[in-house]
Amino acid sequence: MDAATTTAAAARRLLLPLRAAPPPRCGAAAFSRRVSGPRRRLRASPARASLDHAAVLLDAAAAVAAAGGTGYSQASYYTSLGLFVLSVPGLWSLIKRSVKSKIVQKTFVKEGGQLMAPNQVAGEILSFFTRNNFTVSDRGEVITFEGTMVPSRGQAALLTFCTCISLGSVGLVLSIAVPEGGNNWFWLMTLSPLAGVYYWTKASRKEEIKVKMILSDDGNVSEILVRGDDVQVEQMRKELKFSEKGMIYVKGIFET
Repeated sequence: MDAATTTAAAARRLLLPLRAAPPPRCGAAAFSRRVSGPRRRLRASPARASLDHAAVLLDAAAAVAAAGGTGYSQASYYTSLGLFVLSVPGLWSLIKRSVKSKIVQKTFVKEGGQLMAPNQVAGEILSFFTRNNFTVSDRGEVITFEGTMVPSRGQAALLTFCTCISLGSVGLVLSIAVPEGGNNWFWLMTLSPLAGVYYWTKASRKEEIKVKMILSDDGNVSEILVRGDDVQVEQMRKELKFSEKGMIYVKGIFET
């Protein structure tokens, strides 16, 4: 018998009412009257009913304590905990990918099928990359632009915030799984600024954007091939009002 069952049994003995002592005998007449008289049914008092209910609750508590002291399935708990721990490496993957460029290659055409003169298109593309601190490193059939990507304060702040929320979730799970640590697990959130520092020191990098114009039979530009960082390519598409070949662009509700 464990400590929880012993405690519950002792509490029951204390809560059960004491039996009333038998009344003193008052002679044979009283004894005969008590024996021969009609028997009366005693009703349970509200206090006795409450004590019985408390005893039932104590029995249930003792059974739960004997089963392990928890009201949930241990298998379900540790399964959920394992899945959460497996998802934590995704945070590190997010931090590492924030300093790397995503190289894409896309084919653009003018919105609405408008004709594009080669000199006009070349001037617009050159003006766009010049405004973004890119320089021409190679001229030919394929024009190569080189530039330096600088870290963004907004990106650093967003990365720090996401890391703080993730570490807070880790601290919450650890405070349940390892209660000996208590609320000290939440001190992990103080490590979140390190994600912003990592991004700020690693985000500066050189980028290359390659552009090739394909001419049609009438001498106009029919297609523009662009290969480079996804962010820069998408920004060029928006500013120069290009459309990706074979796709219809639908403006968002916040775009004008």
